[in-house]
Amino acid sequence: MGAGKLAELMESEEIRTLLASIPPPVDLAIPVPPNMCAIPTAAVVAAGGDPAEIEKWVRAVKGWPKRIPPGFAAPEATELELMFFIVPERELEGARAPAVSLGDSDLIAFVPTKDMSRARPFYENTLGLKLEGSSPVACAFRANGVLLRVIAVEQLTPFPFTVLGWDVKDIATTVAGLTAGGVVFERFEGVEQDELGVWLSPGGARVAWFKDPDANTLSLTQF
Repeated sequence: MGAGKLAELMESEEIRTLLASIPPPVDLAIPVPPNMCAIPTAAVVAAGGDPAEIEKWVRAVKGWPKRIPPGFAAPEATELELMFFIVPERELEGARAPAVSLGDSDLIAFVPTKDMSRARPFYENTLGLKLEGSSPVACAFRANGVLLRVIAVEQLTPFPFTVLGWDVKDIATTVAGLTAGGVVFERFEGVEQDELGVWLSPGGARVAWFKDPDANTLSLTQF
């Protein structure tokens, strides 16, 4: 391969990488054909691209420049902001960064409290979670491998839904044990619950709810 051809190839890959790094706009006033994507020209320029060189490459890969009609754009839009490059998706797929996944990362749960002096003994003693560390602004607990951080806050309006829950093997035994330790299980008007406060869901799961000292709603579920 000659030096000129190699330089041309390198420039082509640089253009492909640049275009692939620019996220397509969320709301676009022009139709985009299937398997094509719209790249804002203004973003290309902001990233250091030369619109003339980019257009040559786009046309070479069977794409084209596209201008939004002024009537479909914001009144303050500049001429540059009206311009887009319509590019085949296949040309950018290999250059795009791989999608980030948190599926293999450890989950950290957070619960707020206005009174750490009440929250810490509740989670540590009443619920039996292992304390891994503490400070005036946070306590870290370990719940079967999952890290739970109880965070001190100045203002707190509890949500009317579950913020934290546990999957238990025997909900009746767990409810009885927590009740003996002073936990009060919630009862809701219109919800059919048994004598322990356990609700049987349509899918067969059994669920019970209780609150921590800050009125955060917590739950137990037996699947």
